[in-house]
Amino acid sequence: MTRAAIDTGALLALASSRDQYHSRAVATERRFRSGGGQWVGSTLVLGELHGHLLRRIEPNTARRTVSALLTDPVFEWHDASAELLQGAIDRWLTRFADQPFSLTDAVTFELMRRERITTAFAYDKHFVTAGYHLLD
Repeated sequence: MTRAAIDTGALLALASSRDQYHSRAVATERRFRSGGGQWVGSTLVLGELHGHLLRRIEPNTARRTVSALLTDPVFEWHDASAELLQGAIDRWLTRFADQPFSLTDAVTFELMRRERITTAFAYDKHFVTAGYHLLD
């Protein structure tokens, strides 16, 4: 099974037909899912997504979107434990102190490192800066 990390930007692109990356995101997601792929992410991504959705749509739709992602078997969600957060800070935010990586991105990078995942579904060049490949 192919595994790739999922970023908030990709989830937003999938959720909004007005997003500049929507068509690309839908095609990528369909191709990956039909190939038996598994998306991997942290619960911080879901929190970030929910916050973005609340600014764009009504609260019940935002809640339903996050709830659907939590129960979709193609997604593997990892809790953002204190230990994972500390690893993200030490290995990514400290090492790349000159880069504007968000804590959510750094946690995803650390999760990718631990899970030996080299590819992310993202439209964020920070993943490339951190040494990962983008799925498209």
